[in-house]
Amino acid sequence: MLSASDSFSTEIISAGGGDSKSGFWNPARETMPVDRMRELQLAKLRKQLRYVSARSLFYQDKFREAGCDPQDIATIEDLARLPFTTKTELRDSQEASPPFGRHVAAPMSDIVRVTATSGTTGKSVFQGYTAQDAQHRTESVARVLWGFGVRPGDRVVNGFALSMFNAGVPLCAAVEHLGAVSIPAGAERRVEGMLKLMQQLKATVWVGTPSFAAALVEKCEEVLGIPPARLGLRIVCGGGESGFEQPAFQQRMEQAWGTPHVYDWASTSDAHPNIFAHCEHRNGKHHMTPDFALVELIDPETGKIIEMRDGAQGEYIFSHLDRQACPLLRYRTGDVIRVQTSECSCGRTGFRMDIVGRSDDMLIVRGVNIFPSAVQHVIGTFASSGIGPFQIVLSEPGPKVAPPLRLRVESPPEATHLKAAIERAIREELRVSSDVEFVASGALGRTETKSRLIVLERA
Repeated sequence: MLSASDSFSTEIISAGGGDSKSGFWNPARETMPVDRMRELQLAKLRKQLRYVSARSLFYQDKFREAGCDPQDIATIEDLARLPFTTKTELRDSQEASPPFGRHVAAPMSDIVRVTATSGTTGKSVFQGYTAQDAQHRTESVARVLWGFGVRPGDRVVNGFALSMFNAGVPLCAAVEHLGAVSIPAGAERRVEGMLKLMQQLKATVWVGTPSFAAALVEKCEEVLGIPPARLGLRIVCGGGESGFEQPAFQQRMEQAWGTPHVYDWASTSDAHPNIFAHCEHRNGKHHMTPDFALVELIDPETGKIIEMRDGAQGEYIFSHLDRQACPLLRYRTGDVIRVQTSECSCGRTGFRMDIVGRSDDMLIVRGVNIFPSAVQHVIGTFASSGIGPFQIVLSEPGPKVAPPLRLRVESPPEATHLKAAIERAIREELRVSSDVEFVASGALGRTETKSRLIVLERA
């Protein structure tokens, strides 16, 4: 039987570590048999519950109000007895007891780092990190980057926003930890400045949002006078929005940057160090941190547990297993995923997933559930003709939308004849009618952060 402190030396790999032969940063954790990982998760969960019960006023109240005793949790399945935690509760908690809220479980004297959510759907929520929390965050990102092929000596440009973002300073720390050169450019440098910096410093790895990567491709020859492939990037990767997981977008980036190494990762701001990422096969994103966070799958409407079986789809929720400053239990992410449990030839164990979309972004068109990422996938199949980006245009707030689904799509003049083909593909793939309006290439604007896929334009 494993204990919560089992093989701690293999939980965190020291700076400059990593297994260059196997391609794993942490082979002991990334390839641990599922049954042994489950034992470790249970041991760590029970330890985390004791910690939270003793230190978090938020969870003390929550357990009492729900009539739950965390000490009664004897199995992972018992975790379903505990109530969910929501983003609204975290905002209310922070409002009641700033800066970190009543759910903070470590004294301010132990906090060494602060990050924050973007606040795009409300007020930002701050997350505190103890030294151990920061170390675990570094470990999680190192696993991802090493799996992508980043090695000591690589020059890694961070194209994510640096201001308080959890992929800003924490990503830079992970790059340094694995022995590569960290270049903290940040999305704030914008397209022209980013391209010039990449050329001047001879970058080999670029990390950021798909929207930013696409904007760099479009402007590279105008700014530098050379195609993107001449910059010499080995790896292009990132996340924060749909894109890098889409085969058509991957192909577009591979051709533009001249590298087959285009990868996606995913997480949510509150979840760290929890993270999912591609391996070299890009057949779904592996759960890279099952030793740091326990993931459950639920029906987003009923909250009932869904078995983590191959092909299952639902909202994923997580519970931290070893978080000190701001631990969360059964936190509702709002991200709807599709699970893969088949064995991956890379050797990593556990499940893989693809993000279907956010539950609060889902639209209902005559009874059919539509996620923007699904529309993006269909539009992406026409990318070779210069089609895309796109926006879904609503005349009233969702989720219910009267057909046809209105789409505004960028297109060069020579491709406007594809309107009927795109509408037919939407109907065949998504089972809804659509009305495609073409606009000039570049008309929807470009961003260094996340693209807006849904816009509201009242009549």
